[in-house]
Amino acid sequence: MDCQKCFKDSKKTLLKNKKTALNCNSPLAVYAKKIQIVNYGPIDQLDIIFPFENDVPKPVLLVGENGSGKSILLSHLVNGLISAKNVVYPETPEVDTDKVYKIRSSSYVKTEKSFYYSRVAFEDDLFLEELRLLRPKEKYPSIPAELLEKNAQNAWNSLDSKQHDHFKSSFHLENKQKIQNIFSKNCVLYFPPNRFEEPAWLNEENLRAKAKYMDLEHFGDHTTRKVVNYSPLHNNQNWLFDLVYDMVVFETEVKKAESIYRIVLKIFTSIIRGSPNINFRIGNRLNRIVSIWTDQKRLVPNIFQLSSGESSLLNLFLSILRDFDLSNAEFAGAKDIRGVVIIDEVDLHLHAVHQYEVLPELIKMFPKIQFVVTTHSPLFILGMKKLFGEDGFALYRLPQGKQIGTEEFSEFTDAYNVFTETSRFLDEIQEAIKNAQKPQVFVDGETDRKYLLRASELFGSEEKKILEKIEIRAGGGNGNLKNVWNGVKKLPQNLVPQKVVLLYDCEDGIGLEEEGNFFRQSIPKQIEHPIQKGIENLFNKTTLEKAKNHKPAFIDIKHEHTETIRGKEQPVSDEWKINPDEKTNLCKWLCDYGTVEDFEHFRQIFDILRKILE
Repeated sequence: MDCQKCFKDSKKTLLKNKKTALNCNSPLAVYAKKIQIVNYGPIDQLDIIFPFENDVPKPVLLVGENGSGKSILLSHLVNGLISAKNVVYPETPEVDTDKVYKIRSSSYVKTEKSFYYSRVAFEDDLFLEELRLLRPKEKYPSIPAELLEKNAQNAWNSLDSKQHDHFKSSFHLENKQKIQNIFSKNCVLYFPPNRFEEPAWLNEENLRAKAKYMDLEHFGDHTTRKVVNYSPLHNNQNWLFDLVYDMVVFETEVKKAESIYRIVLKIFTSIIRGSPNINFRIGNRLNRIVSIWTDQKRLVPNIFQLSSGESSLLNLFLSILRDFDLSNAEFAGAKDIRGVVIIDEVDLHLHAVHQYEVLPELIKMFPKIQFVVTTHSPLFILGMKKLFGEDGFALYRLPQGKQIGTEEFSEFTDAYNVFTETSRFLDEIQEAIKNAQKPQVFVDGETDRKYLLRASELFGSEEKKILEKIEIRAGGGNGNLKNVWNGVKKLPQNLVPQKVVLLYDCEDGIGLEEEGNFFRQSIPKQIEHPIQKGIENLFNKTTLEKAKNHKPAFIDIKHEHTETIRGKEQPVSDEWKINPDEKTNLCKWLCDYGTVEDFEHFRQIFDILRKILE
């Protein structure tokens, strides 16, 4: 018997039957249309109408502080989707029958309020509504005004006088055919914030995990598709194996499989930047792992060895492809993939470049997916604005649910400017180190550099000779010096012809550290001196008194006082600080008028440099 022919004939029959069943109904969307929440947790009143343009959903981004209700809003949407799935596939529920995904409890009623109410409306008049009172209805003199404002009289009227809990949904058996048609034509996914793939170094089983055929259930009330996805990389790996198998074995599947394959490669190429001609390969039956290649060079031996950020993005967008593929809906490209994808903390584990460039690019790849995501990342929002335009997506601030523009968050632009300036600064430093003719010494800032130059002039020939042998650079602040250290260590030692020294301020307390040609150490702290932070710690009280007498604004002083702690008075000594607006002015004055005695403690820096450079 020709087994391959049997496979082909049986698959043709199966596909024909599936197409006949699916074409009996027109395709429906699963898009969320509106959500109302009143007095729930931190949310007072929220009313969001999800935006569309020409019937195509816009991505929705939810922002706000921790505890502002972002995840609560998502839980209401997910609750509706899982309730819908349980109607169609009662034999494989993600929550028990007649239960809901989201906990329903009076403890979620907002403080000093007497009820909560919520309603989520989806396409085609599908909805889920709940009302919970703290007391039986008869204890209320009348319907609360907030319910009238939300046109929720029906929910109130449905309660008997002794009741306090109302739950109503259109996700029931009478609508099973409609809901089934939705799930057979849409991708439906939720990624919670505790999603996680164990890295290869933590779990050796991941490296040994081999791709295998998916175990799919093709009957009635069962499905292997999941709405809630925690760690789908194993499933995605197996699906990739099935995809390649279909391309090779089944003629009827080649066109669809090749369309999917092209999208998969596009996803890989977006995530793994700077590598042309990306493809993936699957080992033989003895070592069936999925690896990533560019041309004939293997980039990643096993997809489980991707970084956390790369793995996170790959999981999100391969899962979209996999779920839509398993729905059996027809499509020619990514633009045809429909559905709703809900992601809590979409920027989880992502590097800044992934947030700003890659994630928006991948979202744009799927225009008919309704993305509803929460984020804390200003870079991601700015990346969305750059790619989609101000009106191409919707940004809502919780707990109010108010739609805002990115211009209302000036700190977002500031954050990106800091990111780009820091990246450019590190690139310049790495280039300077590779081309250096002298040892490179990085100090905290420009004032530190000026103090060292002046000290060498005051001390004489020996200290001048040390400075003549080196090049002093301003590092841009303690935070940036740490970035410099992490950045320069990545340079191969054969590309570093000279020693590189980082001198931190005294408060960092870093002892001498050495890695090849890289050295770092904090300036020794002078405990008895008034200023306890920065290079100014090297000036004694006499010197600072002279500067203060010249211009009192140089130094801010919190004078000696007492504090009462656990009923006991304790003396607190004077606290001296350099006024941040006068730091440069103080430096200029001390360099102009300071003496050898004033700069005496700077000799310790020259001692450090002398030992390292020997």
